[in-house]
Amino acid sequence: MIRKFTASFVRPSNGTVYTAGDAVCNAAGAVLTLVPAGTFKEGRIVGAKLSVSIDSVVTPTFQLFLFSDDANIPALTDNAAFAMTAAAEDDLIGYTTFTLELTGTSGGMMTWDSNAGLLIPFEQKIVSGVPQGIYGVLTATDAYNPYSPSTTVDVTVYVEGELE
Repeated sequence: MIRKFTASFVRPSNGTVYTAGDAVCNAAGAVLTLVPAGTFKEGRIVGAKLSVSIDSVVTPTFQLFLFSDDANIPALTDNAAFAMTAAAEDDLIGYTTFTLELTGTSGGMMTWDSNAGLLIPFEQKIVSGVPQGIYGVLTATDAYNPYSPSTTVDVTVYVEGELE
């Protein structure tokens, strides 16, 4: 069965330009919990969607890194380079890239992209008998000048597998 999971965050209210490899996250630097712990032991990610509320004509590109555990993901700071560590790489399930498209009109625009047909298999790390979740880190893949007021970002993954 395919299940849909969405994590949302609000990026800081500033117009600081992102460069390739910069983390895109909330002010607290939180890693995205895309699928809660204890949900699946194994399965595969079959799709992903990214939507960003904006009020400009920018169509940025992003990369979403997917991890089987969040314990080894280095601390995140919005607009700072995301540095993959060897420990985090051991927990890396895969990644997908989004090239956002614009929809809507001024005052209510949104950019989005959806990647169907992904086949990213995973086997969850087990900690104290509980399968860990699926976690994400979103990065910019090129220069991106964000809309200065707070911007809401929604990340959705579609997971095929048997529930725990």
